[in-house]
Amino acid sequence: MAKSSANDSQTDVPADLSVTDRGDGGASPKLRGLDSNPQGAFGPRVWQAFRDSVAHIYDTVSLPDPSEEARFTLSSRTYATPRGILMRCEGTAFIMTRGPAVAARGADQMLIILQIEGSVDTDSAGRCERREAGDVAISDYARSFHSVATDYAILIVHLARESVPAALLALEPHGLIFPRESGAARLIGAAMQEFYAQADDLTVSEAEAAIEGIVALTTACARASLASDEADHVKSRRQAALDYIDAHLGNVQLGPDEIAEAANVSRASLYRLLAAEGGIRAVLLKRRLDEALRLMMADHKDERSLTDIATCCGFGGTSQFSRAFRARFGVPPRQYLALVRQQDVDWLEARMIADGFDQETFKLWRQQGLSKSPADGTWHAPVRTAKQSGGPD
Repeated sequence: MAKSSANDSQTDVPADLSVTDRGDGGASPKLRGLDSNPQGAFGPRVWQAFRDSVAHIYDTVSLPDPSEEARFTLSSRTYATPRGILMRCEGTAFIMTRGPAVAARGADQMLIILQIEGSVDTDSAGRCERREAGDVAISDYARSFHSVATDYAILIVHLARESVPAALLALEPHGLIFPRESGAARLIGAAMQEFYAQADDLTVSEAEAAIEGIVALTTACARASLASDEADHVKSRRQAALDYIDAHLGNVQLGPDEIAEAANVSRASLYRLLAAEGGIRAVLLKRRLDEALRLMMADHKDERSLTDIATCCGFGGTSQFSRAFRARFGVPPRQYLALVRQQDVDWLEARMIADGFDQETFKLWRQQGLSKSPADGTWHAPVRTAKQSGGPD
């Protein structure tokens, strides 16, 4: 008997269902289905038989409560081809764990699972998710997992390791879930359900073509999803680094090791995150100068000294601050401030964008109350930190 999985479990599949096309050029044989438990048997004997049948591929299989044994049931309809297996399963709640040692011993399959009814809480080698009706998931039996299922109905496409495209294996998609509201789940789920609906009228060759199409679609969707996840991860780590910098600009000793630790990345990863902006030193200097100019513009009565502003923004002294300011803006701090106070807000926006400020940041300044006093011609900028003044970085 060959084995195949059900709701991340397993049921028997007769070996004679794994038919092949005739080698004489004749028509492909019809696909045939097998029903397990057609009488709908349930109870302790069914539970014990199920446990015995999967004991070799799971560390533990249990019930949410011992009283559930009295109603335990599991039934399936299976269509097998040389390329893969299509199975619809439904049953009552249970819990299972497959650890690394057991995963390394065999049953090396990859599953594409459409949840039709019920839900499953999964921990797929550290990727913790809940799979609900309409979701599509990928499970790799070469990896460990723990799942807690409610009463359920699912559709599964099983693939032996040798039938899984290298492109999908390379993505390491174990535990990936396409949410039911996503285009990926709708496309893959619709293909799987239509495949099952037409299975009794298909030939083996047609069924294999359907499996090939579902796997190709799943591979493409997994590649897009994981690329998006990686982009989101990079964006969040970069933002964490920038937020930490903004919150500690006054620390003259602020450096890459401290920033990397705060952003939960390695020093090398931090350099890669900020490479497009010139590296860590360039980012630190730019954001210190940005904040210094904001403070100067907010100080419309010139009550704060350059020494105070330089210290607040993490410069080693007024001379260092003035040199850095002039290198970026072309004139010393007070001269620059006098220049912008003579202009209107549109000129100021154009000048500051040319000087490296983000356009969305300046628009936010305007919304927050940036204005020019008609009495003395000074600018009134909102008193905000670099972090608060936001806008996309």
